[in-house]
Amino acid sequence: MRTEIISFDADGTIVDDDFVNEFWFNKLPELYARKEGIDREEAKKILISHYDRIGDEDLRWYQPRYWFDRFGLPETAEGVISEIKGYHDLKLYEDAVEVIEELRGEYRLIVVSNSPRIFLDYSLKDVSKRFDRIFSCVSDFGEVKKHKGVYKKVARTLSVDPRRCLHVGDHWKFDYQVPQEIGMKSAFIDRDGLRSERSEDGVITDLREIDRLV
Repeated sequence: MRTEIISFDADGTIVDDDFVNEFWFNKLPELYARKEGIDREEAKKILISHYDRIGDEDLRWYQPRYWFDRFGLPETAEGVISEIKGYHDLKLYEDAVEVIEELRGEYRLIVVSNSPRIFLDYSLKDVSKRFDRIFSCVSDFGEVKKHKGVYKKVARTLSVDPRRCLHVGDHWKFDYQVPQEIGMKSAFIDRDGLRSERSEDGVITDLREIDRLV
């Protein structure tokens, strides 16, 4: 069945995750350290322990506003993100930019990401107009992971048979295995070449290899 839609994960697939890591592991600890009058490294350890306690199966884990409220930080998530934008260089992967430009005339391109909309609006700002739709599991569906129900909702929203979709991302389970459960084609982008499953048809190390999958 001919592929009509190509779906991309965001962080680790189109753009590196330096921006997101800067927010969670540098900027928030810095604000917390300032508020509590403690060393930033100590603050970082405290925040990470809180992150781990909530866990990434909890929707709150992904919501910046929740953490600002929890830690009683006077700043806003929007203000801090704007501040990071001022000195952070957005890094889009070269192969991603090339492939998106090459494929967008032939296929409908979308993004399906775990990241909240507040992050996606910035991280994809240079390529957002090249996509038909950008979906955030957290912001659009209230889901913390790309379970098969999320992919079903995306297909239903776009009025497309899942078998006509290809999803590519850097999470072995939620980007590669789960889409196949509803009949989607899928690809796993293994930029570091760390997986041994190179015999798998959908494992690639460069997005330019996607041609052989569609």
